[in-house]
Amino acid sequence: MTSYDLIIIGGGSGGLAAAIEAKKQGIDNILLIEKENDLGGILLQCIHNGFGIREFKELLSGTEYAQRFKDEFLSLKIDYMLDTMVLGIDENKQVICSNNKDGYQVIKGKAIIMATGCYERTRGAISIPGTRPSGVMSAGLAQRYINIDGFLVGKRVFILGSGDIGLIMARRMTLEGAKVLGVAELMPYSSGLNRNIVQCLEDFNIPLYLSHTISKIEGQDRIERITLSQVDENLQF
Repeated sequence: MTSYDLIIIGGGSGGLAAAIEAKKQGIDNILLIEKENDLGGILLQCIHNGFGIREFKELLSGTEYAQRFKDEFLSLKIDYMLDTMVLGIDENKQVICSNNKDGYQVIKGKAIIMATGCYERTRGAISIPGTRPSGVMSAGLAQRYINIDGFLVGKRVFILGSGDIGLIMARRMTLEGAKVLGVAELMPYSSGLNRNIVQCLEDFNIPLYLSHTISKIEGQDRIERITLSQVDENLQF
């Protein structure tokens, strides 16, 4: 059985940073496991700038920021596996994983770092009533489709949520030719940065509906319409 002093699961910025720092602290026998076919994680689909000021004293895009970590990681000759899915971790710190090249494997680690990032909440998790047509997706998935896969997810778009990803996608889809009808925010204030409100919404005349949410989704095969409702002080419509 192959064994390592440290196994890191996840090859995004967190996993890469952990591997780099561990190597600098004297841990030589390190393995990083990533399920995608490249290192960098979510940053690979973030082509907008706003990264790197603290770490590199430069304003970088997400892809440029990821490349800085990748370059340093690769220069340290740390072992890594791509296209590899971790299936489980047992009580003996044995990582069970699988890929198309090596098949099913069990790898022993003295220590394991989980750097697997997070998932966006689905429509079901935020309890929006209505039918379940195609055309409803998370902002992160839409971002991946546009920036990595290269196709537009729709021509008339409404965005629920005014966090930075929602604001950035409003601008991105506008630049790609879509008509963004508006952005709704459940709270009476936006959770995004002020600069993103200005640069992504106000500069493109995209309305922001505070204290509003989508109360109904309608459509058969494809989404046809939504109902936008104002919420009360208890955030109920």
